[in-house]
Amino acid sequence: MSNMTPFEIRLELLKMAQSMLESDYYGKREIIANQYAVECEAAKLRGENPPKHPGYPPFPSEQDIIVKAQTLNTFVSNLPIENKTTKKS
Repeated sequence: MSNMTPFEIRLELLKMAQSMLESDYYGKREIIANQYAVECEAAKLRGENPPKHPGYPPFPSEQDIIVKAQTLNTFVSNLPIENKTTKKS
């Protein structure tokens, strides 16, 4: 990220945050779908009705992405987590 303006850096942090949260979301969604498929197959083999689908987690919101980007910015800026306005020495 060298020679980038602060605006470009923030945009990259937002993109990274969105990508990370979406990857996490789709990973969780796949786990739930696979577990549900196994439970449905087991119910079918036992001659039972399939279980109720557990639902999926909420998709990352704009606010979730901003919070994640702020967390990444704190790390990149080497700021203490408690106080985001001063730099560590």
